[in-house]
Amino acid sequence: MAAPTLRRLAWMGAAAVAAAAVFTLALHGSRPESGLARFEAAGVMVHIKPERVREVEVAAGDRRWRFARAATGGWTAIGSPLPSQDWASLIDTGLHFLSVSSPQRVMTREEVAGASPSEFGLAPPRYAVWVRASDAQLFVVEFGSSNAQGIGQYARVAGRPELFLLPRFVGEQWEKATGLQ
Repeated sequence: MAAPTLRRLAWMGAAAVAAAAVFTLALHGSRPESGLARFEAAGVMVHIKPERVREVEVAAGDRRWRFARAATGGWTAIGSPLPSQDWASLIDTGLHFLSVSSPQRVMTREEVAGASPSEFGLAPPRYAVWVRASDAQLFVVEFGSSNAQGIGQYARVAGRPELFLLPRFVGEQWEKATGLQ
């Protein structure tokens, strides 16, 4: 008779300890951060906000396209033929991607020391984009060839020693806006 009573008391004690633990956690515990990481822009042009850009120039060989932001916030083509109907939205998207899309890979100068820039399609580059903003220095990015899988594109940023493998969709915006694609 004593054994079942002891067993019953042990279960009641365990239940009380569990309830106290749950109560303590409810009062003092906090929810852990969700499994998703908070988004942070990590593009090669993260220091320039796209809405502050005043002028963009795209060059491929001896072909050039110049675009200036109008007072209304839209874009104006300056002496350039417009191959794409939606070129203005493509420029906005291209600037956004340069700012927020992190490189798939960043190769240091030492990693590419023995390789020729032509191996990455950067001697000469396929095309270059110049970005002028109201509150930043001139930003220049040169786009080279796609990687073997076709999902990345080699790029070089003026003034930086690294070579970047950017997601292919970053460069595609400039190609579509100018008809290079």
